[in-house]
Amino acid sequence: MNSTTVVRLLILVIPAVWIAVRLMPVDHPQYTNLRPLTQQEQEHQREPDLFTSKESLFQDHYQAHFSTSGFVYGHYRIAYKYGFDLALAPDRQTMNWASIQPLARQNWDERILGSWNQHQEAVLYGWEQGVMAMKGR
Repeated sequence: MNSTTVVRLLILVIPAVWIAVRLMPVDHPQYTNLRPLTQQEQEHQREPDLFTSKESLFQDHYQAHFSTSGFVYGHYRIAYKYGFDLALAPDRQTMNWASIQPLARQNWDERILGSWNQHQEAVLYGWEQGVMAMKGR
């Protein structure tokens, strides 16, 4: 058998073997390390997201302050969520806006999220709502 014949045989055999291997059934591992969810974990999964439960407040604020800006609510929703999340951070819950604002501005990515001046009021409102939500817990 010369080398050309061997190469031709390999060209035919390798794809056939690959297809046969791909069609073989796969044994999936037994997931014995999974445990059932506790009652508390099940209840937590059913709780609506805290930010989402306040969504109507943010939409009302958008209508009152930004509806004529040329941007839809979804554009400002990012700023509301950013401010809301700032308030929920455990290390910032005792801080006031004056001390958080420079950090918030520093971490605001203007290339992705838009100018800080345009969104600062929405971030502040989101933060205020987050602070109130944490006090209500």
